[in-house]
Amino acid sequence: MNNHNNQNTGCSIDDELIEKELEEFDRLMSDEVIYISDTSEAGEGFEQTGNSSTTAETSLPFPDGAVKLTHMQGETPTEDCMTLEDILQPHKLRKALLSTFILEMDWLEPKFAKSTKLVIVKSYNPDEEPSGVLQTENGRITLINPLFGKQKYPIMHSKLMLLFYDNYVRFVASSANLIQIDWTVLQNIVYIQDMKLDTMQTFTPTEFSIELQKALRDLNVPEQVVDQINHIDTSNVGVHIVTSVPSRRGWQVRDHADAYGMAKLAKIAQKLYPQPSVPGNLDIMSTNVYCYGSSMGRPTNAFLRNFFCYSLGMTWDEIKRQTDSQLTEHEAFRRVKVGFHTNDQGNSNKFGLISRMSIKCQQDSYFDKSFPADALYKIEPAVPHTLVHAKVVLMRMGPGEHHGWMYLGSHNFTAGAWGNVSTTQLKLTYVNNYEFGVVLPEVRFDTVFGRDHVVWRGSKVPMPVKLSWSPYSRDDFPCFSD
Repeated sequence: MNNHNNQNTGCSIDDELIEKELEEFDRLMSDEVIYISDTSEAGEGFEQTGNSSTTAETSLPFPDGAVKLTHMQGETPTEDCMTLEDILQPHKLRKALLSTFILEMDWLEPKFAKSTKLVIVKSYNPDEEPSGVLQTENGRITLINPLFGKQKYPIMHSKLMLLFYDNYVRFVASSANLIQIDWTVLQNIVYIQDMKLDTMQTFTPTEFSIELQKALRDLNVPEQVVDQINHIDTSNVGVHIVTSVPSRRGWQVRDHADAYGMAKLAKIAQKLYPQPSVPGNLDIMSTNVYCYGSSMGRPTNAFLRNFFCYSLGMTWDEIKRQTDSQLTEHEAFRRVKVGFHTNDQGNSNKFGLISRMSIKCQQDSYFDKSFPADALYKIEPAVPHTLVHAKVVLMRMGPGEHHGWMYLGSHNFTAGAWGNVSTTQLKLTYVNNYEFGVVLPEVRFDTVFGRDHVVWRGSKVPMPVKLSWSPYSRDDFPCFSD
């Protein structure tokens, strides 16, 4: 079973994992694998799989979108949780696009019917493999290695699915890799949206469909697959896509600075909360940002301050103007609460080392004198004595912090995932990883019978952690991975 290595920590890629992944793929495919350097040759036949919706209409299980948690081993099933099989519905699945950081092909492949076409985008070591496409001779399974530049730690960390059925498509954004432990002993989070599919009709583009096509092209997904988005009705989708793409000279320089990572998050925040012309009309002074990820990285006060500003769609200079300089820089970065498992939680989780190895914090990072230790908060998993691999951000504002937005997806709370940014303009200066996630706008944070709830589109959003966080005590240390 594979060990996680979410390299936002600054560790190098685990070469043993990559080698095992390649061995599994070679064993599965035998001698039928061919290498394709031009992705335009890949994905042929993907567009023919499945039927048009001229057949009987299918009711959509999740027409308005829904957040679910992954079902954990030994727990009683509830409507808030789903297994991978629940999501895939393999008995009626026609074709699928999947992306993952770590891939257990021998565990994943048997979950699909042998007639189901699969396109899988994965991480890889560019020192050992070229970018491009691996494909079976019959074209059923396609593996994609997306482009990297000169990243010190090249990471394809995006986790999304497009699942094609006869009459609809299921969009999935999640924090879970395509490996067994992420769907059994680690708590992950999933966003699901079902949308009508009609291969005989071209639907009017929406912000979501445009951003989704752009994200797929960034991952070097073949055009035959990307073009399928034109035949999906995305008019009822209410989430906003946020991606990160590794910076590299000479490639997408024109739009990279404001289209990805933290800068993209700021553009979404500007739509949700336009900056008022009169200072003081935005609830900046009552805003806090709660961030959880399974990898700590090397946060700095500057990164925390910038994330707070960008989560409101503003630069630090604009924040100072809006608050008439009442909010100090120290107060700004302390409004970002970084949730992370303690070392005691790592030691006492009921699944032991197999679960703990996926929670990443380096001791040398934590004990560095510049580490913002007072930003750390203890979180309490929704399922007791387990560890959480989900990645979530809650921006809570207003009296009582009762409204805001929620992010979920693959981004850990690190500069490698969200990027380094300018302090004077809403622009990225560098980002290391491929990442993918969604922002749920207009979220409410309500208290019912003494318990906090997240509500979106009138429905409760199940959370992997409870909403009441407490600062680390003097005796608390983060869950170390070394």
